[in-house]
This record gives sequence, structure tokens and C-alpha cells, in this order.
Amino acid sequence: MGPLESNMVRSSRFHFAAVFTLTCIAFYAIIQALPPSFIKPINEHTAFILGLVLNALGIHASTANDTVSEGGLAFRLIPECTPIFTVGLFISFVVFYPTTFREKATGLAWVIPALYLGNLVRLVVTFLVSRYDRSLFEVFHVFLGQIFTMLLLILCCILWLRWVDTGVLKREKAMGTARFLASFSLISAFLFLIWLKVHHEYIRLLDWLMNLGFSLFGRSAGLARGTLVYYETFSIVIVVSLILAARSVPWRRKIPMLGAGLGLLFLIHLFHRIDNALMALYNITAIQPLDLTGLIIGQYVVPVLLLIYLVRLQRQDVPTVNAFNR
Repeated sequence: MGPLESNMVRSSRFHFAAVFTLTCIAFYAIIQALPPSFIKPINEHTAFILGLVLNALGIHASTANDTVSEGGLAFRLIPECTPIFTVGLFISFVVFYPTTFREKATGLAWVIPALYLGNLVRLVVTFLVSRYDRSLFEVFHVFLGQIFTMLLLILCCILWLRWVDTGVLKREKAMGTARFLASFSLISAFLFLIWLKVHHEYIRLLDWLMNLGFSLFGRSAGLARGTLVYYETFSIVIVVSLILAARSVPWRRKIPMLGAGLGLLFLIHLFHRIDNALMALYNITAIQPLDLTGLIIGQYVVPVLLLIYLVRLQRQDVPTVNAFNR
């Protein structure tokens, strides 16, 4: 491959990642900017299906609009409880990936239902666990919402990429994918338990920096820290686990990725705490859509961009032509 072809390859890869990222950002920003009435039907549909499944399992749950309840237990479903964010991301991933229309259509046909069913499974499990012991709700809500959801999304992306590459899932590549996913699952579960214990110190650091900034303007930004689990910070577990699970990538490449990924998440989380302070203390809500969009980007887009980069690193020494250098 000559210099001109090499430049075209790099340009194609960059073009895909850039368009994919910008599309996801625009999609998430639109969702956050829309009035609640536009998203409410999706929430209500998810609640209705959840209620049907729970009743099919013998649980006499009732559904009213976007709320599913049984006895004293009630779940009010918000956009994050629906598959809209993962489905939107995968559609952007497939539509802008350099491959054929048939391969795109096939990927969407089997992955969208898988993401829908996966989201339903996590809601059912969370409801069942909370019904058994309500003190477990926060832990299972975060674990299934972050770890399980991203594992499913990453699995779908990798399997589709493997299929696009070869037309079939060859045994050797399937085993490599299985090892990576197994490593990711084990590492993320371990880090999840650790982060569950220490992430309050991370919030204290963010608040210290926020207070320092507010003090420069003669203001105070003290926020109460009574939340059992800070859901938004667990994107850190996903990013670190994803990088550590890529065993074939050398540490000289992993360290810059860790720095970039964690640095970006740190800025997103700091911005979120600043937004919380502005809303709680000064009733300023103008930047809330931007804040929520940033959190969703940190939860979904950043890990998938890392996955794209990791796949490219693992392929760059392979002499055969693949989808990344078409």
C-alpha cells in the first residue's frame, strides 16, 4: 500500500469516527432539548411492556402512563430506562460504517431487537430484585444500567464487525471475541465493586474543585452529598475495563487512552456537578440539556469510540483488507 492509499485509509477511518460521533451528539442533544411530551410515548411503551412481562411472570403489577407499580413498589420510567440511547447509537454506528447496504440492514434487523430485549431484561431483573429487597435497587440499577447495557452494546458492535469482515464468525475470531468479552465482564464487575466503595471520594474531589472555582467569584457552591450511588460516575468503570480487557494492546498505547478517556469523563462529571450547583443554589437551568447530553456521551459514545480505536489497533498489522480500510 502506497502513501496515497495509506492516507485514504486513515481519512476513511477518521471520517467514520467523526461522523458517528457528531451524529450521536446531535441525536442525544435533540432528545434532551425536546419537550417531555415527545419522549413520553416511548417511556409509556416501555412501562406497558414491562408490566405485561411482570404479569406474565405472576407478579400483579399495574401500569399507569410511565409508571409500573406493585404494592408499595413503583418504577417511573424515564428515557434512560428505554433502549432509545443504545438503539440510536447503534443505528449511527451502522449507517456511517463503510460497508454494503445489505450488511447494514442485516445488522439493524437483528441488533435493534437484541438491544430492546436486553433493556427489557435489565428492567425486569431490577424490578424483581427490588421487590425482594429494596435496599438493593441502587446497586442493581447502576450495575445493569451501566455494566450490562454496555456489555450488550459492545457485544453487538463486535459481532457485527466480525461478520462484516468475513461474512461468517470464524472459530478463531469468535474465540478471541469471547476472551475479550469475558475479560471485560470480569474486570468491570471487579472494578464496579471497588468504585462502589470509593466513588464518593471522587465526588468530594469534584466538589472541592467546583467550590474553588466558585470562590474566585465570591460565591459558595456547597452541595449535599447524601446520594447512595452517583450513577453518572460509573462510566469510568466501563472505560477502564474496556482498555484493560484489550490484552493484545501494549501498555504504551493503553496509558494514553486511559488518560484521554478518564480526562474527558472527569470534565463531563465536573460540569455535571457545576450544573447541579447552579440549579440547586441559583435556580439556573439553562445549561441542563447540555449537561445531560454530556453525561449520555460519556456513558455511551466515549466507550464505543474506544472500542473502534481498539479494533483498529488490533487490525493494523493484519495484511488482509478489512472494513476499516476500504
